[in-house]
Formats: sequence, C-alpha cells, structure tokens
Amino acid sequence: METKGAPAFNLADLRAGAKKLHSVEESSGDKKAQGKTVADEGEEAVLKAYIDLYNKFGGDIDRIFDELGENPGKAKKYPPKSAEDFATRYYAGGFTYADERRAEAK
Repeated sequence: METKGAPAFNLADLRAGAKKLHSVEESSGDKKAQGKTVADEGEEAVLKAYIDLYNKFGGDIDRIFDELGENPGKAKKYPPKSAEDFATRYYAGGFTYADERRAEAK
C-alpha cells in the first residue's frame, strides 16, 4: 500500500536502472567491420552532395551559398581548405547562423 505523497517508484529499481546507463557493453568489433548502417550511408550521400556542389562551383563561396540560399559570412571568414572540409563543416553547422537576422543578411 502506498502512502499518500510517497514516490511511485522504488529507490532500488532507480539505482539499478542508473547503473545500467553507466555500464558499457563490449563491442563485437569495430564499426567498419560490422558494416554501415542506413544512417551512415545517408550521411555519406549528403556529404558527397556537398562535395559535388563545392566542386561544381570550383570552391567559389559566394556561388555555393547562393545555391544553398544561405549567408556565406562564416565560410568567407573561415574558408574551407578543401571540398571535404567544406562538406563536413557545413553538414555539422559550422557555416550557419543561429540568429535568423544574421542568416538572412547577405
């Protein structure tokens, strides 16, 4: 019987659940040996598209960002070293603005 105002969970169960969260299961091999997941393949496809876009415009930041409809400010201030660098940094959000007003200013 629960007492009024008592928690609806058992402290021992809560601790056991927390312990499971902190434990690490052994992997049966590295990620490459296990094969690619759908998410990995999707990410690779997106990165390839950004690499192709970079190469299509020969690395011209203004033309690339016009095509993307984005503000090129960060990419101009911190230019990518290669198509791969552009793709990974753009995909990670390194060239985008959180502030909408700055994003729209070109």
